[in-house]
Amino acid sequence: MDKWLANNTAAKVIALAVAVILWAMVHVDTDAPTLTRTTQGNQTITNLAIEPYGFDSDKYVLQSIDPQRVSVEISGQRSQITSLLTNEYQVKMDLSSINEPGQYTVPLQFDPPSGVDLLSIEPSRVTVTIEEKVTQKFNAAILTTGTPAAGFTELDPVFEEGSEVQVTLPASEMKQVQKVQGEISVAGANENISGRVKLVAYSKNGEVLDDAVIEPSSIKVQIPVSSNVSSKTLPLNVSYSGKLPNGLVLSDVKAGAQQVTLYGAEGALDRVESYPPVTLDLSEITKEGATTYTKSLAAPSGVERIQPSSVSYTVTVVPYEKKVIRQVPVALTGQQEGTKAVITEPASGQMDVTIMGAPSLVSDVTVSDIKLTADLGGLGVGTHQVRLKVELPEYIETEGTSPPSVTVEIADIEEETETTPPAATEPETGKPSEPKPPSEGTDAGQGTGSENDASKQPPDQEEQGTDNPGNAPVTPEEPQPSESTAPDGVQPQPGEDSGNGSAETETAPEQSSDAGGGTQTP
Repeated sequence: MDKWLANNTAAKVIALAVAVILWAMVHVDTDAPTLTRTTQGNQTITNLAIEPYGFDSDKYVLQSIDPQRVSVEISGQRSQITSLLTNEYQVKMDLSSINEPGQYTVPLQFDPPSGVDLLSIEPSRVTVTIEEKVTQKFNAAILTTGTPAAGFTELDPVFEEGSEVQVTLPASEMKQVQKVQGEISVAGANENISGRVKLVAYSKNGEVLDDAVIEPSSIKVQIPVSSNVSSKTLPLNVSYSGKLPNGLVLSDVKAGAQQVTLYGAEGALDRVESYPPVTLDLSEITKEGATTYTKSLAAPSGVERIQPSSVSYTVTVVPYEKKVIRQVPVALTGQQEGTKAVITEPASGQMDVTIMGAPSLVSDVTVSDIKLTADLGGLGVGTHQVRLKVELPEYIETEGTSPPSVTVEIADIEEETETTPPAATEPETGKPSEPKPPSEGTDAGQGTGSENDASKQPPDQEEQGTDNPGNAPVTPEEPQPSESTAPDGVQPQPGEDSGNGSAETETAPEQSSDAGGGTQTP
């Protein structure tokens, strides 16, 4: 081996081989750029989904994207393009500038992976529809399936945490919601069944609304199972105590239940005629808006159970608004037989009423919605100041703390119709005719004296008496005599002059006592 290496010829051969190898290596490096160019290429990626960002999903819902899929054309080394997965190509759109519902055209964005260039997006813009989310309250219903054991009956469900839930949907879909319901089985049950029930929102055609967000998504329910139990349903009313802060009035009161159902022995239920109203203390409200009350309901004595066992009320208060309702008529009631009552102040028998309430309610009130009544019960003949009973629509009240009042004059009908007959004359001679027998209730002597005195007066005095009819007794029912006057010194009979000052003075004590005692204050 050493001899072969020491041979000059062998060394030459080895040197030649090394030179050939080096030459080949130099030529391969020179052709490398050409090889790189041949590995570059373009590729079209289709059916890519669009990812929105910057979107306020708490307030709005992305109702639609048109189109929903796009295509991109990219370029790069083929080896790198083919090695990337489809989900590494992301097409995005920025919705951060959208702050109200509507339809918008939005440009698309593409962030290519490293080593890949974007050539085009098709389409480069899409149309999006943004809709506002709305939340509405519903009372959940429970549907029982199956049949209890023989001799047992299922009763109404008891919602241990309340039945009210909130449903959130796009505004267009909220109109389709008919009910929120859950199901629980009572098959073969001979005792109460309890558990949490998942809730589902149903549309009006019975389909499940999958997009509905229900809060809470489930509620705790108990299904009482009993035997030989009777039931009775009664209305559930509400009353109020306390006062609202100044400037606020009731706008709306929503009750979680309008009635209660009592369960127990038939005899015990027969003794219960009504359920006492629930009292809400308005002094607990401190500011404008909605306040929720939750009140427990107790079963009356002798009754086994009441359903529901509690009820929620949502009371809404708002700043009040005033409105004047003009010319509201006043009605008179309770007057005694044989008397006639007339409102003298105001003479029109109508009053302007200033009302207060929520603006949405006040704007709808008209004259026909208000009733003013003066109760004349227990009031006698005379002039009286009577307070009015005011009937208003719900949640509407009058301005001021005292009810309005009117002045009413009460008189006997018989006294008002009593008059002195006028003197009669012959058509041809103008002489007085023979006196006729007086009618019942008429003072014949007084009537004759009037005729004689009138016949003895000179013509000018007769004309003067004619021009001064105020001295003659006048009633609303009969025409005024044209030629007779009341003689001097003759006092008018009681009832002839309804405006006699002595009558008002006589009834003055009655005014104070009757106005206070015979008036029903609203």
